[in-house]
Amino acid sequence: MTPSNPVARTRTDITAAIAILLIAEATLFFTFLFIIGPIATLARLLPLAAVLVLCAALYWGQDWARWALLAPIAFRVWRLVPLTGAAWALGRTWIALFLTLIMIAELAAAFLLLDKYFRYFPSSRQRAPVSS
Repeated sequence: MTPSNPVARTRTDITAAIAILLIAEATLFFTFLFIIGPIATLARLLPLAAVLVLCAALYWGQDWARWALLAPIAFRVWRLVPLTGAAWALGRTWIALFLTLIMIAELAAAFLLLDKYFRYFPSSRQRAPVSS
């Protein structure tokens, strides 16, 4: 009998998370660059560069990068929530939808990164009853 692991992590899940993160970060960076202009480009480039380096490390098999990627994701969502709320309040619907889409993409990538660990912890419904 061959042992099988039903929660094995596939390479496709990590690749999808990396692709989603890179697309979201690059879209946000280049949107600000081409619409607002080169004001504070270096400050906007730093999170993109950090995510790019961490995604490369994760793709090459460094498992610590999965946890390190949660910091830029949390920072990006933390910064976008008030900005998105202000866009909704001011009636800037398309800008608010764009920023909401970026936040959803970042959170989806975070879920894909942590999905392996969610599967390891069984819920209370899946635990076997204890007999006395």
